[in-house]
Amino acid sequence: MSDISTTARPYARAVFESARDKASQPKWSEALALMSLVANDPTMNDVLDNPKMTKEQKGELFASVCGDKIDDANKNLITLLAENERLSEIPAIAVQYEALVSESAGIVDAEVTSAMALTDDQESALKESLKKKLGSDITLTTKVDESLIGGVVIRAGDMVIDGSIQSQLASLTNALNR
Repeated sequence: MSDISTTARPYARAVFESARDKASQPKWSEALALMSLVANDPTMNDVLDNPKMTKEQKGELFASVCGDKIDDANKNLITLLAENERLSEIPAIAVQYEALVSESAGIVDAEVTSAMALTDDQESALKESLKKKLGSDITLTTKVDESLIGGVVIRAGDMVIDGSIQSQLASLTNALNR
């Protein structure tokens, strides 16, 4: 089975290209957010997993649940995803679409995972360092993972900087075992 983010990428890019041509990025963002909520609903997942339903029926049901909050272009995407049995990938498509929108605006989304909550000064310093390194404005999201022991792991686009003590200990262990 292929990675969902890999299979979602071409759909997200196609939606982005379509939205950029029509200058309708905010409408697509709203529609994808709504479709993500529907796709993540456990009851909807149970219904969509029903083998007695055709792909067409699944697409029609999905679109009807979204109601008049989506337009014809959004419905076309739902139909395509239903035909390819990819309705469950809408949340991943939405995430990748938003990343493309941010990238086109010169903004990079970065996620920082640390062993302890970062202070405002630490967040600002990280943001400035990343801005210099990547040459783009940074939107920073932080989360805490106590298993890191100390340090941080930064994910920005395809780049990962692992400055955690856990990673450093693993590297040291590998070096000593050689």
